[in-house]
Amino acid sequence: MGNQTKRVPKQKPLKPTYLIHGDRKMIDDALVRLKKRISNQVDLDFNFDQFNGSRASASEIIQAANTLPFMSEKRLIIVKEVDKLPKDDALQLAGYAENPSESTCLVLVAGSINKASQLYKAIAKAGEIAEYKLNKSPIIWIKEQFGERGKLVSDSLAKYLLHVVGLDLSRLDTEIEKISLYHAGDRIVDPGEIESVVTKSSEVSIFDLAGNIGERNIPKAIETLHYLIQQKEVPLGILNLIARHFRLVLRTKVWVEGGHDNRYIIDHLTGDEGKKLPHFVVAKYREQSYNFSLGELKRVFNRLLEADVALKSSPQTPESILEDLIIKLAV
Repeated sequence: MGNQTKRVPKQKPLKPTYLIHGDRKMIDDALVRLKKRISNQVDLDFNFDQFNGSRASASEIIQAANTLPFMSEKRLIIVKEVDKLPKDDALQLAGYAENPSESTCLVLVAGSINKASQLYKAIAKAGEIAEYKLNKSPIIWIKEQFGERGKLVSDSLAKYLLHVVGLDLSRLDTEIEKISLYHAGDRIVDPGEIESVVTKSSEVSIFDLAGNIGERNIPKAIETLHYLIQQKEVPLGILNLIARHFRLVLRTKVWVEGGHDNRYIIDHLTGDEGKKLPHFVVAKYREQSYNFSLGELKRVFNRLLEADVALKSSPQTPESILEDLIIKLAV
């Protein structure tokens, strides 16, 4: 009995259709694993096609899916950004998914998907659906990624990185790799030595810009504006992000003055697509809400409207319009 070898778990047979959605990096990793698994049985040089939903049509995808494999049992077809297919094309794919080719493995990839759509229902019935999302604390995930590269980092460094990059695992992985290479000879990474290495997300830079405005630090605010412009951020996009930021500040201000506690604000202050914001980001909004009265915040939105009109119609350069806006908001 003691000499028995462990059996390797038998892999499930491939389904003819898959729909995977969620985090981009986790999906990319899953696709690498899938291609490696299939390449052990299939010559992917002759039996692999990849399409993008923003450019390909359903008829092209279906024609490829119905093509018999060449000297193999299976073909692999990956369609990225399937959520960008026109509605009629998505319906055609749903029709294919109801009666798919058994010699093809069709993998549809989406950032997000409407679970009430015909395509989702068709694949749920005959194929397989997988949602990839982080099932652990992002702080733990960040520390694990550093650990895989032989680095030890503190919670404060992981929190800082999450704040300045955002919860995009692909971007986080890139920044973790950069930091690890920069500190190649170090086992422990000093939080004070990573700021110059990390590329901040535009949203975080906007947060810094709005924070500078709230602190009445005009030189620093204009310096941050110039950084955003150098990063090729669109002026109207910068204005929209500033407006979004101050909407969240105003909402927080109203709740704070209404007597709501931190838990209420954390539960109700949401970002894009209704996503909850990390508690340390909510804390920053709360801090900034104390820098403005409700009357001042109302004037902020009047200034933002004036800047919006100017960006669309004034002969002034966008940079000078945004600089004027910063000065008016900060004085």
